[in-house]
Amino acid sequence: MLSEIQGGVGLTKDLFGFLSWIKSIAGSDVISAYCRYDGTKVSGSELIEIEMHATDSKDLFFLSVKEIKDYVFVRFPINDAGCYEQIGQHKDEYPDPKYWRWVPSPRKGIVVDGDFMPRNAKVDFIVIGYRPNAIIQQYQSS
Repeated sequence: MLSEIQGGVGLTKDLFGFLSWIKSIAGSDVISAYCRYDGTKVSGSELIEIEMHATDSKDLFFLSVKEIKDYVFVRFPINDAGCYEQIGQHKDEYPDPKYWRWVPSPRKGIVVDGDFMPRNAKVDFIVIGYRPNAIIQQYQSS
């Protein structure tokens, strides 16, 4: 358990180090937002919009960040204890990490049919967007 906690702390430290590094690059124009599990923005950049993609069930939906020209986005759960991220896809297309949701980890010993889709978990998250071309230009000019 202690090694898992240390691993999480190390990952968080690396993550914030990475984000600090990106922010230090001229032209990266970092933006961010804090959002509730259903995509409702609590605070952050007015540029970031979260889109909800409904399914036939009100308890099962996917989220995505509305595209902004020249930006890429990464998302980080606030507290995903006991959950994992599941990516979505459109019919007849490859799975796409642009669409995601968090679901509870399956209970051990429970057998379900292959069509079972767990309900969404209430996991709030942070979205961070930046311009990757700024990073490329930083290294091309060196």
